[in-house]
Amino acid sequence: MAISLVTLLNTIDFHFLQPLPCLSVDDREIIMIRSLCKKLRFLQAFLEDSQKKNINCPAWRGLETEIRDVAAEAESKIELELYQLYNEEDAPVEPYQSLHQTLQQVTRDIESLEGRIIQIQIESNRNHSVEPPRRNAAIENIKADCSSKRSSEPNNVMVGCDDEFETIKHKLISDSKNLEVISITGMGGIGKTTLAQRVYKDEAAIASYFDIRAWTTVSQEHNLREILCDLLGSNDTNLDVSHLESKLRQKLLGQRYLIVIDDIWSIQAWDAIHRCFPEEDFRSRILLTTQLKQVANYVSSGNNLYSMRLLNLDESWDLFYKRVFVEKRFPLEFEKVGRCIVEKCQGLPLTIIVVAGLLSSSNKPSLNQWENVVANLDPLLNTDPEMKCSKILSLSYNHLPLHLKTCFLYFGIFSEDEAIKVKELIKLWIAEGFLKIELNKSMEDVAYDYLQDLVDRSLVQIDKWSCFDNKIKYCKLHDVLHSFSLREAQRAKLLFVIKGNNNVHELGLATSSSDRKACCRVVSDQLSNEPINPSRYTSHTSHELRSFQYHQGIGIYYRKFIILPNSKLLRVLDIRQYRLNDLPREIEDLVHLRYLALRIRLKTQYTIAFIDHQWCKLRCLQTIIIDGCWPCFSPNNILGMPQIRHVHFSKRTLHHFHLLKLVQENLQTLSWLSLPHRLRTEPDFKGIPNVKELGIQLMDYKDCYDMHSLSKETWDLLPPISMEGLLKLNQLENLKFKTNQWSPICDIKLQKVFPPNLKKLTFKRTYFSWEDMTIIHTLPNLEVLKLRYNAFCGPEWKATGNGFCKLKYLEVTGHSTLEHWSVDADHFPILECIFLNDCDHLVEFPTGFGEINTLQLIHLKHCSSSLVTSAKNIQEDRRDFGDDKLVLRVFYTLPEPKCYRSKLRGEDHRVTKQVLYI
Repeated sequence: MAISLVTLLNTIDFHFLQPLPCLSVDDREIIMIRSLCKKLRFLQAFLEDSQKKNINCPAWRGLETEIRDVAAEAESKIELELYQLYNEEDAPVEPYQSLHQTLQQVTRDIESLEGRIIQIQIESNRNHSVEPPRRNAAIENIKADCSSKRSSEPNNVMVGCDDEFETIKHKLISDSKNLEVISITGMGGIGKTTLAQRVYKDEAAIASYFDIRAWTTVSQEHNLREILCDLLGSNDTNLDVSHLESKLRQKLLGQRYLIVIDDIWSIQAWDAIHRCFPEEDFRSRILLTTQLKQVANYVSSGNNLYSMRLLNLDESWDLFYKRVFVEKRFPLEFEKVGRCIVEKCQGLPLTIIVVAGLLSSSNKPSLNQWENVVANLDPLLNTDPEMKCSKILSLSYNHLPLHLKTCFLYFGIFSEDEAIKVKELIKLWIAEGFLKIELNKSMEDVAYDYLQDLVDRSLVQIDKWSCFDNKIKYCKLHDVLHSFSLREAQRAKLLFVIKGNNNVHELGLATSSSDRKACCRVVSDQLSNEPINPSRYTSHTSHELRSFQYHQGIGIYYRKFIILPNSKLLRVLDIRQYRLNDLPREIEDLVHLRYLALRIRLKTQYTIAFIDHQWCKLRCLQTIIIDGCWPCFSPNNILGMPQIRHVHFSKRTLHHFHLLKLVQENLQTLSWLSLPHRLRTEPDFKGIPNVKELGIQLMDYKDCYDMHSLSKETWDLLPPISMEGLLKLNQLENLKFKTNQWSPICDIKLQKVFPPNLKKLTFKRTYFSWEDMTIIHTLPNLEVLKLRYNAFCGPEWKATGNGFCKLKYLEVTGHSTLEHWSVDADHFPILECIFLNDCDHLVEFPTGFGEINTLQLIHLKHCSSSLVTSAKNIQEDRRDFGDDKLVLRVFYTLPEPKCYRSKLRGEDHRVTKQVLYI
């Protein structure tokens, strides 16, 4: 793949050409390196041009393969030389000379290829001895333009199947008192999940009928723990499965519930979960989707089995028309060719959507491009629908720009149907070196543009939007596209995926030793009692291991992790779900690490001292994510690394005295920074001027290891900490405050210390007074406010007057003392969504929200029935005035509380007289 050229250019820029390069070299070397980059970009342009024109010439094809091999070999040679340099504390002259010689040899190899390309081009133009390049009927010049129209929202348009929708909906709300199971079956890509979502989200008939609704996606390899957590809406994956089963059954008892089980593949999966569903006479229903008819026959009640049909020609055209002519605003002169294309897709929604994405990915379309699509579809007319779908996916993939192909195949590292956090995906793409360098553009912005391009081409789905910056927060792949990406990634030797049962052949992946060792990126979820050794998956060749990720669910034992010498070029190491007692000592030799994610429990001061020392060599590190217990750990060396961009540690690890005086301009994310409630001096944030996300944990005396030299009496005499330095963080957009779960409650007073560009603010267990909200509501750019688990305390929140001028999303979770809430519409003038969860003593939904015309969604979870009723009344009032845009979603309604608190109880043992000013 052409990714070898992209990663080679990325590697050279990363180590030598950045404002803060990993290695400083003299001007003579820089001139040579810049010249080498120019030659590499010439080769890159050649590959892109040959793909764009679909040139079919043996001489060109052979040269393309040679370019990729030479680039991959060159990158390994350069990185091996750098490995020697970075592992020398006092590097001698010889290694620099060796690196210089390697760069010279790489330059000569690239010049040789450059010369051959020029010669072939000259001979082809003269039409002499070399056969002129031939073009197949192909889709030319289709690539997304940076100015193309971007998708503004997740688009799961349901076209056709109106009869099926009405039939299933009426079956769900039928008079039958027994628990019934309704199944939707059909081939992959036919629209089963889309139909189930349309039914599930029907507000008028379904949401108002059931007390509880829940959704889980099973996939080919079912995980009972994850299924139960999905249905409970819980993130706690450490609970025993039997406890989760009991908890779910208790939650559903006495309730009319609707459970959707999407994409189930086996009878065993159904047998594992169905015993959790009470079979009471409450008209509860289970809606299930599957590709396998035998599974549907096994689970369905009576005649409750519906087979999805293919779309007819009119429905197919309607779907295509909405995707291309309505969404993308293409001119109607393309309609005749478009109808011909739709006819050849033969009614499979996924193929229609993918072809529509292929055609609409350019803002300068031509009829010739569309006619070439027809030519490519003609050979598929006599194939069965599933084979046609696979071929059409190949057609769309083959005409991706080269830089997008690798990014698309990289989705194979994730599990089927997994909701993928976009921020994590982007960090991985950057660390792997998949992105083309663009002037005046951050790597994060380049990566997001790549993702948006794949979304525009309908190859990636939007799963969830960020609630404040109008960006994609989670994405996912359709399971058919996921299987395709896995097969292609293995064929291209980009990834090797090891499944827990070792049945990789089920995914269409090659399993030979040579294929496995040719891959330089390995993903494993294979659970073993033996120490994990990633190096056993690669050979001692130039194709060294670049990435190893372990995705098995967290076990209950701490195990060993082995790193051998042929892991020396490792860039990505993610073993967060592999618990370690100690940090492997070999990690200090992984000098090329850019992304490191661990879960660890340190035991000894000796280990801690060793860790403090070993970070010095990891000068390439960009992202570090470490969960676990790190007592008395000093991460100064990490924060001082020149390339560090994202730092995430668990609580009680990063402290105020770790903030460096040296300015770290690359640092964008920092959490969790532990700050004591009391401190003589304010924290100095000058060293992180460009941080965009900051998480702060407020710590009590007993949690502050650095304060234990003081007596408790001296601690109490210290002044409350001041954080006025936050005002200087002009790039800060996302700020989080939380306290330790077991810390005493503090009487906290807010100060005006929030930076002006702040867009998202989260408080958790901070116990502010509701009166302090007057400071927050004046923030000029705040769009998202999340108040979690007694972030504020007191029985009444009275929100009146002008405020929150830009707030769009408000979350209030776990506020046990809140009983009365009055709202003035002017206080939330443009609010779009409000989410209430576990506010069990709030018995009435504020009527003032009904006057906010922009409000589109009220989401209630674990709230009292009276609060739910009052929210429904607001929705009905809006409908009476002709406004049906307000959506009400209710999950797990609670019975009325027997008594209400009017104030925070004095006997609460956690209340103290401490005061904190921030």
